[in-house]
Amino acid sequence: MTQYATVDEVMKTLYECISGPPGGQDWLRDREIYHPRALITRTRIEDGKPVAYTFDYAEFVAATIPLLEGRSFYEIEIGRKTNIFGQIAHVYSTYEARETPDHPEIQFRGVNMVHLWNDSRSETGEPNGRWWIMSIIWDNEREGLALPAEWLVR
Repeated sequence: MTQYATVDEVMKTLYECISGPPGGQDWLRDREIYHPRALITRTRIEDGKPVAYTFDYAEFVAATIPLLEGRSFYEIEIGRKTNIFGQIAHVYSTYEARETPDHPEIQFRGVNMVHLWNDSRSETGEPNGRWWIMSIIWDNEREGLALPAEWLVR
């Protein structure tokens, strides 16, 4: 079986690699799930206005390491909806961030919207290659913005 042959494998890796004790992120393994031309977009509200910061993979890591420095950070998937059509997939993946996987306090919750592409096709027309993250964009809950209940179910 090809590594990252399923969307589940990619999503599991996504959360495992960003999570860990201070300095515990696995950037080398994380890089494997992103297509070389992937775009990563972090969104937020600044000064009352929505902003989006889009990075290539190296820029994302460089911008994220300082944010996680000295922090224990675990992003845990709590719901997912996946749509696949041919070689492409769209995943709505809801998450909660905690200091440790079993810490009782949730730091924040949000949704990752992940677009994936499968790089080959079998003779029957079904995808049989590996899945790559082509783009990911996320936003977090905040006052006036809550995750829809149906997105909290796997």
